This record gives sequence, C-alpha cells and structure tokens, in this order.
Amino acid sequence: MYLNSFCSISPAGMLRPGVPATGLPRLQGTRSACMEPDYKELIPPMQLRRMTKPVRTGVAAAKLALEGAGHALPDAIQVGTAYGMLQDSEQFLRKMIEQEEQMLNPTAFIQSTHNTVAGQIALGIGCNAHNMTFVHKGHSFESAVMDAALMLEDHPGYQVLAGAVDECTDTSFAVLRRFGVYDDRTTAGEGAAFFCLSGRKRPNSRARIVAFDMFIAGSEPEVAQKWSAFLERFALSLLPTEPVVTAVPLPFAEPQQQFFYKEYCGSYPTDSAFGLACAASLAEQGHDGRCWLLAGFGRYYSIWLLEKA
Repeated sequence: MYLNSFCSISPAGMLRPGVPATGLPRLQGTRSACMEPDYKELIPPMQLRRMTKPVRTGVAAAKLALEGAGHALPDAIQVGTAYGMLQDSEQFLRKMIEQEEQMLNPTAFIQSTHNTVAGQIALGIGCNAHNMTFVHKGHSFESAVMDAALMLEDHPGYQVLAGAVDECTDTSFAVLRRFGVYDDRTTAGEGAAFFCLSGRKRPNSRARIVAFDMFIAGSEPEVAQKWSAFLERFALSLLPTEPVVTAVPLPFAEPQQQFFYKEYCGSYPTDSAFGLACAASLAEQGHDGRCWLLAGFGRYYSIWLLEKA
C-alpha cells in the first residue's frame, strides 16, 4: 500500500508531511491531553459546538489528511477505536442515574458512540462509500488498516481513508490507573491520526507500506521472537542505520536509531496510528528511505516496515 498523506493530532501537536517527527516536544507528567488545532477553517461553528473532543479531532485530522491528498473523496472510510466516545458515554450514564432512566435524550440511541467519528467524517465531506469502524482493543487501528489492504488488493485504484481515535477522560484515567494500565512511569495519552492509502503509487505518495503484521505477546522475549519471525517471513533484515519507531526498547537495534513514540503521544490503545505517522515522517526525511515501527499497548503489538515512495 502507498501512504499518500497523513495527519496526526496529539498531545505533542500536529504531525503532517514535511513536519519532522524529531522536532516534537516530549511529554511531561502522568497524563497529557491533545494539543487541538484551530477548527475555524475545518468544522462549521454550529457543528463544532455539538462535538466532543475525539469527534472534532478525528474529523479535523481526516479533513487535513484528505487536503494533503488533493481533497478527493475517499472510496472507503475505515476507523479504529478501542474506547469509543467516552465523554458521551459517561454523560449518558450520569443522566440515566440522575433522571432515573426517564426523559433521556434520544441522540445516544440514534448514534452509536463508537461509530460517531466515521459517520461525522462521511457527513462532513459528503461521502456515501464503504464505512466501517473497528473496535478490537489494542488492534483496532491495525484492523482498520487490514480492511483497507484487503479492499485495495481488489481495487488498487481506490483511495481509502483509514485512521484511529481515542480519548482519555478523568473517569477513564482513574479507572485505568486503578487496574494498573497506567502508573507513575507511564503517561496516559490520546489522539487522532488519519492516512490516505492507495494500492498504486500516486504523484503525491509519501511512503510505501512494505510489510505489516500484528500479534499478541506477553513478554519481551516473545516480542523479540515475533520480530525475528516477521523478518524471516518477509525475507527482510534490519540495517544498523535504519531508524526504528518503537513502543519498547529493542536490544537488537542501535540505541541512537530508536525513536520512542509514546514519549510524544502518551500511551493509549490506538497510539500505533501516531507511531505510523512518525514512521512515515522519518521514512520521508531519512537518507536511507526506510523506517521500522514496533507498536504496542498491553499485549497487543504490530510491526511495520515503511520506505520512501
């Protein structure tokens, strides 16, 4: 697959083609919120008032990615999210308790909280093509990209908009800390990232996804074993000069070539989308033209190899 354009909205700011990932600021503290852009030119004010953070960041990132690809309507929209719209869900549950399940706003029943971003993107750009949302925990974004790959295999001339969005609220942060997902050494994050993908190279193509796989691993030795199997399966080798965008330290890569992407976006189930944006940025700007990505949240991992288009 070819990656024609991308846009990521994260706690470290916005990452788009031409913006060096290495210039982003590192995060501080145990929780970081998205650094949101000026929505004035992206979303009509009346619509913006009714949007929660993940909806507006998702719609904005999608529109900016499409802008970078020439504003063409996508032939499909694929979105991954692990938690859906948490703020909307919390408000709905709170009103159920306060109003004793009486006279509830029907909007929550009309719109699935997980499908909201994909639906709002389609409505905002007037796209009535294939539209799917994947809720597969730490592999939600990977599942969206996999569906895009399957579609592009049959229709290589298509352009697919694929991305992911997740948010961190006060309630979810407190609950996930209680369950040990976050601690004082881990920064909880959130973000939205979207990519325009095609099966054929286009004049504006930035990078090519050479190989991709996802897996579940419970320990670092198991991750290393999966990495070796990935290289063997696709007959690949990691060169010492090639950068690796990674979620965990790699004992088999040169230390100066490791870019820990979670230091810029925080940790959340679909942070691999931000990692892919960083890898695309490094591949585009690197002298060797290749960049690896090892993404991970909990037991859910994915490996990617990108090269300059």
